[in-house]
Amino acid sequence: MIQKFRWKFIGTSVAALLLVLLITLGGLVGITRVQSKNEVDRVLTALVKNEGHLSPRNAHAALGNQNDPINRNFLGGPYNPEAVYQYRYFAVTVDASHRVTVVNDNNVYQVNSTKIKSITRKALSDHQDSGSVDVGRNQYAYRIAKNSVGQTMVVFLNETLIYNRFWLLFRVAVVLGIGSLIVFAVVLILVSGRAIKPIVDNYHKQQEFITNAGHELKTPVAVISANTEMEEMLGNNSEWNESTKEQVEKLTKLINRLISMARAGETGEITLSKVDFSKLVEDATQDFKSVMKQNHYVYQVSIRQGLNVVAEKHSLNEVINILLDNARKYCDPNGKVRVELSKSALSKNAVLRVSNTYKEGKNEDYSHFFDRFYREDESHNSNKGGFGIGLSMARELVEAFHGRISVSHKGDDIVFTVVLKIAK
Repeated sequence: MIQKFRWKFIGTSVAALLLVLLITLGGLVGITRVQSKNEVDRVLTALVKNEGHLSPRNAHAALGNQNDPINRNFLGGPYNPEAVYQYRYFAVTVDASHRVTVVNDNNVYQVNSTKIKSITRKALSDHQDSGSVDVGRNQYAYRIAKNSVGQTMVVFLNETLIYNRFWLLFRVAVVLGIGSLIVFAVVLILVSGRAIKPIVDNYHKQQEFITNAGHELKTPVAVISANTEMEEMLGNNSEWNESTKEQVEKLTKLINRLISMARAGETGEITLSKVDFSKLVEDATQDFKSVMKQNHYVYQVSIRQGLNVVAEKHSLNEVINILLDNARKYCDPNGKVRVELSKSALSKNAVLRVSNTYKEGKNEDYSHFFDRFYREDESHNSNKGGFGIGLSMARELVEAFHGRISVSHKGDDIVFTVVLKIAK
């Protein structure tokens, strides 16, 4: 249980760090992506405005609004006249007869006039005012507008170079994020063992105390039981003796279950093997047959034969007995108890369902039903008996088998479901 809590804590901490990294690094990468897109739009606007030419004197607009303190100080930065030389672009004009004339190709590398004309015709064929075209290993954004003399002008800007900063930051963010998660997880694994050591020691001491106290309690309980039987033999049988016998039986069950839970906590592990689930359920239901009949319950049993699961035989038998005993105690008068063992839909798991009529359970909170000593109201405890550790023990054992146990209320029935992996 402690180790499970430890790994759950580590998993939660790593998930929390992952969320923080996604928000911070993701936000940084997202802002860079938006800034790159805005920069492409600004430079294209500047190129159109200056008819395909950029210089330190006419390119102020390419770096955004310098009157905006946020853009000037954090996003675009202050205007630097030298920044215009980082952009790769070219511009052309197209006359009425669709003849392409190169206006400016001084700022591109290995893109001759023939290729420029071909790229222009490809852009014009899209019939869009703006878009992008591939030129070798680069992608050029383009925009179509009218120049000062009314001619159609197309400006092209290499956006691959602008977006390179975004992709670099994206790769760095991914590597740093994964690296941070790995380092954080390793450190947490190394440190968490030492951090929870006092809790582990305290937990083991509690288990040892329960085991020792349980063994010590067995002696006075045995004496009380023997004295009660002697009173009966002497002819002093009465309702008080019967009540004492019932309470001794309940106390004996409580002690045995407490010791079983403590031993399971001390060892930490249960040796799992292939167990005939069908046989265990069949034997347990037969043992409870007379008890169910005595309480005037309708007792229905449906067992699929040949189901073997991964578990520990005696512990699994205890789980079945706990659920059957719980159904016996909490079934409504003249109600129905049903036990069903079957395969799951994909035939990978064995599913045990133990249900009983329990009309009062419609409005109960089932989220704490497997908590130790849990009772939603005192009348539930006083009328039906029980000490509230049976279901908690059943859950711990089922989880030790790497299975699942749940409870629900359907119609007038409360249903306990155990799912265990079928052994191959």
